[in-house]
Amino acid sequence: MTDTPGKGQETPEFITCPSCTIQIPADVAVCPYCLRSVFRDRATAPPRDIRQRLVPPEQFPALRRFWGEYGKWLKIAAPVVLAALVLWVAYGLWAGLKVKVSSDNVFLIEASQEKSGKNLLLKGKLTNRGEDVPDLSLRSIGVIAEFLYEGGRTERRRFFPKSLYRGEGALMTGETGTFEIEVPKGVTAVSLRGEIVDLGEDRQFTPVGRGILRGPEENRR
Repeated sequence: MTDTPGKGQETPEFITCPSCTIQIPADVAVCPYCLRSVFRDRATAPPRDIRQRLVPPEQFPALRRFWGEYGKWLKIAAPVVLAALVLWVAYGLWAGLKVKVSSDNVFLIEASQEKSGKNLLLKGKLTNRGEDVPDLSLRSIGVIAEFLYEGGRTERRRFFPKSLYRGEGALMTGETGTFEIEVPKGVTAVSLRGEIVDLGEDRQFTPVGRGILRGPEENRR
């Protein structure tokens, strides 16, 4: 005769292990046969408190002690550090070098800043959308850079873009040349514009056959 369980006894529940398909007790988390975790149905599992995940585990007592001693100071210092970081980024954007490129329908200039050690470089390119300026001519295409220093002093320099197959300042229509400008220290703003430079300006040419002109004192010798 089969013994019937009493009222105070409960029949243990068994489930099938998803890995080895052996019947195991339902209240275990690891299969005693294959030693693999038993995945339960999420719908029947009790919800976990999110606060338990935020609290450091017991196996890190040093972290709990550090948080207990300095946690309140970290809560105060974190917003201050974040505000200082935002101000530093804003100051860098506001006080950095300002580059202004003049709008021109003939010469299209594009420039970008690049750090090279302690020096600041402006690397750019100029596209000629006007008439041809070939090599071995008395004209050249130049980039006029006007530097504005902190004290208000201005300085103007001239740079010549260079293409792959031509000399400096020689660009045909539609061609693009590159240039590189080393920004002096103390400069806060740079203005760039393109223009055609006359290489024959302020130069005197001696006509053929007249020789070298001499002064009166040299002729007496």
